[in-house]
Amino acid sequence: MPRIRPDIASIRPYVPGRHIDEVARDIGMRPDEIVKLASNESPEGPFPGVAKAVAAVLTESNRYPDTDFYELRRVVSGAIEVPPDHLWFGNGSVSLLSHLALTIGGPGTSAVYAWPSFVMYRVISRWAMSEPIEVPLGDGFVHDLDALRAAIRDDTSVVYLANPNNPTGTLVAADAIDEFIDSVPEEVLIVVDEAYHHFVDDESYATAIPQALARPNVVVLRTFSKIYALAAYRVGFGIAQPGTISELMKSQAPFSVSQVAQVAAAASLGNPEELARRVEANAAGRRRLLDALVERDIRHAESQTNFVYCKLGPDSAAAAAAFTKRGVIIRPMSGGWVRVTIGTQAENQRFVAVLDELLLNLQR
Repeated sequence: MPRIRPDIASIRPYVPGRHIDEVARDIGMRPDEIVKLASNESPEGPFPGVAKAVAAVLTESNRYPDTDFYELRRVVSGAIEVPPDHLWFGNGSVSLLSHLALTIGGPGTSAVYAWPSFVMYRVISRWAMSEPIEVPLGDGFVHDLDALRAAIRDDTSVVYLANPNNPTGTLVAADAIDEFIDSVPEEVLIVVDEAYHHFVDDESYATAIPQALARPNVVVLRTFSKIYALAAYRVGFGIAQPGTISELMKSQAPFSVSQVAQVAAAASLGNPEELARRVEANAAGRRRLLDALVERDIRHAESQTNFVYCKLGPDSAAAAAAFTKRGVIIRPMSGGWVRVTIGTQAENQRFVAVLDELLLNLQR
């Protein structure tokens, strides 16, 4: 074996939600009998017009993609009303996170974030040779901003805020985020990860984009993987000041997003009616799942995303395995907690049916 960096060797590999075909082979079911509610994917396919737009550029695969993202930049700029030069694109928001960590971190630095939160904050910090500082969530599984601020040290280079948070689905109100940003030293980068922005219906919430436009130490991240149903294409973008973006891009390889992915992302925008329909469908499914958990007296967090976070006993892996055996894939977390993606109405009903079947065997 070659010598591996000890800090990299110590990383626990990211474990994605199991693929439907893999589970079908393991349990002897057909793929169309399996319900996957483990990866926060959209239960619907791409937006209308995406497949046609992608098909039109498939014959251009002999050319490198547009490194300036001209068309995608133009469309996203209009959709979210930010100047084009304040946009930064990458191979999914996780890719952008890794570039952030590599650019801002390094030996002798630290990164602060809540826990549990997006596990990749821990991983990218290790990649960057930064010390991860994990701050427990507060009451109601919400970010404890006072504790996060107190955890910032002289060597802290970045703070990650998932708002809404993954895996709990909870959020921090806009005024609290603004106050937190005001309290953080200007030399510390604040990354507000808004991957689940579109699913929120809590009126206390607002995007942090105005802060990213106004401050050189704030970056807001978004993704096309969730509401826009392009998880397979890997397209994410950040909003920040141009000077900040130019520095962050120094750790990013060229041609980071394929031309097909750029076209698919651009074609996903400009359809507000379809966007609103999908948002409402998710909200309705979320309400039904949360109501089902309340009716069964199952501990859970108040989600504002496309998933719910609940406790199904002392052993998360055993609970998830019991669901998987019955054709419903959910995501085990830690401490008996699991994460369940909002699916179609039929998929949500399937989850509840299996939950009822197993409930007597799950010690809460």
